[in-house]
Amino acid sequence: MTEPAFPNDAAPAPKAPVDLLRHVARPRAGLRVLYLCHRVPYPPDKGEKIRAFHQIRALAERHKVSVLALCDGPVPDLAPLEAMCERVEVFPLSRPASYLRAAVGALRPRPLSLSFFESKELAARVRELARRERFDVAVVYCSSMAPYAALAPDVPAILDMVDVDSAKWAQYARFAPLPLRPVYALEARRLRRYEASLAGRFQRIAFATGNETRLYKASAPAAKAVTLLNGVDVDFFQPLDLPKASKPTLVFTGQMDYFANVDGITHFAREVFPRLRQRYPEIELLVVGRSPVAAVRDLGELPGVQVTGAVGDVRPFLARAWVFVAPLRIAQGVQNKVLEAIASNLPVVCTERVLAGLADGGFRSGRDLLAASTAEGMERAVAALIGDERERERLAECARQRLLATYRWAPNLDRFEDLVGTIARPPAGSPSLPAESRRAEGDAGAPAAAAREARRA
Repeated sequence: MTEPAFPNDAAPAPKAPVDLLRHVARPRAGLRVLYLCHRVPYPPDKGEKIRAFHQIRALAERHKVSVLALCDGPVPDLAPLEAMCERVEVFPLSRPASYLRAAVGALRPRPLSLSFFESKELAARVRELARRERFDVAVVYCSSMAPYAALAPDVPAILDMVDVDSAKWAQYARFAPLPLRPVYALEARRLRRYEASLAGRFQRIAFATGNETRLYKASAPAAKAVTLLNGVDVDFFQPLDLPKASKPTLVFTGQMDYFANVDGITHFAREVFPRLRQRYPEIELLVVGRSPVAAVRDLGELPGVQVTGAVGDVRPFLARAWVFVAPLRIAQGVQNKVLEAIASNLPVVCTERVLAGLADGGFRSGRDLLAASTAEGMERAVAALIGDERERERLAECARQRLLATYRWAPNLDRFEDLVGTIARPPAGSPSLPAESRRAEGDAGAPAAAAREARRA
């Protein structure tokens, strides 16, 4: 297939690097993997669940995976996870009790998040399994689960922090209601210290973007931090043969009780969209996603704004829209909703913070999408695309080709499995390497990994 031509200074989409060592050996099959996560990774319909689900599915193809997950809401159907894993166990958390623990935990010098996700039942189960069974490696998803890994001290572990959460809480402290700002600022400071303290406790610490990895290394220089990129299901999210809406239509998708989404879309709908309505009186804004809080539901009273709530399938909304808007003022790491929109061949207008999360794919404003740092800039960017169909088509196609080169699950999960295999302990009965040799073996791969990361950027 011929790659699309890029205008003037635009460069072609980067090609995924060929790792010749990948064709020599794969991690040994049959590893016994303990996977700890702070929420049930099913269904894979929001950011934190999407990455965890795909990791588990990839590992379960060749290894025996035991998933232990907390759940602070209704327990979903576990059958799809149970069909692929050796064990799936869920430990319910009462939200009122969790918030109370977090409030009481404010008197202790540790992050409130650790108190929220504290479970004596899960802790006891990890201790029991660590005594009774021999796990080769543990994958710990989210920094709040790190204390549970310490209960299986003989099992080498990788911590997937995904994003630097302390930086996200610092952003919350800027945009939250005034009474909550000191609380969020306190949590940011505590999390920053806690995150840095994890550097020596795990064989590897992973992040979803290179920017997040570099941010973490700035506070924990000795950490063995690596970048494991996300992916998008490009077979599911692809251009649909549906006609575009007859009126100019913007769409935003996401979990509508998540603070960053609520802040971003309410600011856009109240500060930017009314000015767009003055230019284009027929323009519409679709806010698509489950659990809209009152502030989001109230947006439906604004002229031209429709709040859908939960929908069975977001793809028809993406297919019929003219532009996807990602007006997030609070954003760490890559936004899966943006990857899904790009895969669906929809042009994107986003904030600079959202664009920063796409740096690993080499996305640039003006070539692959449009990014702005102010409300006025967002207005101008959206208006430019509403008035130019050919530009919408060009940006959508350029962005999709760039996405296909970087954000595919298969190669990114191969690298994840390789990393898991690298830190797994040797088979029972085989001579184990001295600690110094294991460290040297792990460090030896760092230059090659760094080179691959540089080629991908």
